[in-house]
Amino acid sequence: MTESEAFLECRCGACRITLCDPTVRFHIECLCFDCRQRGLISASKNPGNSLPDAVANFERGVDLVYFANALTVDEASRELLEFSKLRADAFNTTMMSTCCGTLLCGTHPLYEGTTISVNTDSCLVTTSSNMSLQVVVFACDIPDEHAAPLVRRSTVPVIFSFSEEFESPAIKEFMSAVTAPVSASASATATTNFEKLCAAKPLTIDNAYFIESRAGKP
Repeated sequence: MTESEAFLECRCGACRITLCDPTVRFHIECLCFDCRQRGLISASKNPGNSLPDAVANFERGVDLVYFANALTVDEASRELLEFSKLRADAFNTTMMSTCCGTLLCGTHPLYEGTTISVNTDSCLVTTSSNMSLQVVVFACDIPDEHAAPLVRRSTVPVIFSFSEEFESPAIKEFMSAVTAPVSASASATATTNFEKLCAAKPLTIDNAYFIESRAGKP
């Protein structure tokens, strides 16, 4: 592997996406209901996709890293992609592999089309770039008895309400990173992006495991 190479791969190895910019833009842990729900949906598709114990037990959030939205995907891998939302009015769109149900990446309107989020608890990420954890978000979505211990042991800021703490330094850094323009070199190398891949496929609504993802929280 060279410093310029970066890939996302599904768990079975049949589907691979080239990241044209290998640099990690940001690194968070997300405790939100929806990330948990997507993880449960993926787990239902393949026994090997179960939530990590630490995530299942509310000891940490889903591990997310962010990359520039500049991609190259071969035809065989394109055939294995599917796109979904949890609800018709949901903001996030998720890319998953049909071969083994791996959560590959996602987008949100807040990213302004320049960034994808990658769930490293599901997707296999190959890159020479690395960034330590920067912030934990949506602690409001986990049971209260788990939130307090998580805050005590965390070495990074813990955000309870994204909207109410939008002006916090950690969230400002996050927003700056995920709205940064795609570099000219990555744009020149890329043959596609998340939105183009999504536009070529049906968008499904899958709200399975809604109740389970919210268990333990009134």
